[in-house]
Amino acid sequence: MKSSFLKMLLRTAFIASFAIFPAQAADMIVNADTSLEWNQKEGFYEARGNAHAYQGNQEIFADELKAFYDAASSGRTITQIFANGNVRFADAAHTGSGSRLSYQLDTNDYKLEGPNARIDGPDGKARANKDIHFQRNKGRVHLREAAEIKLSDGRHLKGDDVQLYLSAEDNIERIEARGNITVTQASGARASADKMDYNRLEDKATLIGNVTILDGGNQLSGDKAEIDFETGISKMLSTNSGGRVSGRFTGTKQ
Repeated sequence: MKSSFLKMLLRTAFIASFAIFPAQAADMIVNADTSLEWNQKEGFYEARGNAHAYQGNQEIFADELKAFYDAASSGRTITQIFANGNVRFADAAHTGSGSRLSYQLDTNDYKLEGPNARIDGPDGKARANKDIHFQRNKGRVHLREAAEIKLSDGRHLKGDDVQLYLSAEDNIERIEARGNITVTQASGARASADKMDYNRLEDKATLIGNVTILDGGNQLSGDKAEIDFETGISKMLSTNSGGRVSGRFTGTKQ
C-alpha cells in the first residue's frame, strides 16, 4: 500500500513539474495517459498508455516507452529511449513507424523494427520487413528484408538489403542494394539484378549479376549493365569467361 502510494505520488510530482516550470529548449518532455514512473535507482522514466516523448522538433509516440539516463550523474540527461507498440517518430524532415524503436540520443540513431517498418522523407518513402536503421548524423538509412523505396521522381526500387546515403538536405544521393533487385521507372521500364549501385546525383546505375532490362517488348540480358537514366542509354556487358550478352527487340508490326 505504501509502495503504491509512493509511486503515485512520484508520478504526480513528476507530471506536475512540467506544468509548473517552463521547459527549456534542450529539455525532453515525457507524458502518458496511464502512468509515468521514475526509477531513480536504475535511472529511467517509464511511460505507459499513449506515451509521448518530445525534444525540440523530435517526437516519439508509442504504447509504452522507457527513457534512460545515467543514474550516477547529477544532470539526468536522457541518453536512450526504447519504445514498444504502435511506434511513431518524427523530426523536422522525416517520419517513421514500426512495432518497436530504439533511439540513441548522442549519435541521433533510430532503429525501427518491423514487420512493415516505414520511414518517409522529403525525397521518397521506404519500408522494410525486418528493420530500418536511420543514422541521422551520418546521413544513412539501412533497410533489411523485403525493402522497398518509392522515390519522389516516380522510380520504384525493391531489394533484400538496401543502403541509402543522404545529402545535408536529406535527399537521397546514392543507393546500394543487394539481393533480388528490381528497379521500375515511372515509364514502366524495369531492370533486375543481384546487386546495384545507383548514383542519384549523376542519375546512373551499375547492376551486377543475372541482369535483365525490360522496356516494352524489348529485353537485354547479361552479367553486368550500366544504365544512364537521364539519356536512356543502357549498356549490357559480360564479365564471365565465355559469357555472352543477349537482346530481344520487338519490331513495329506492319
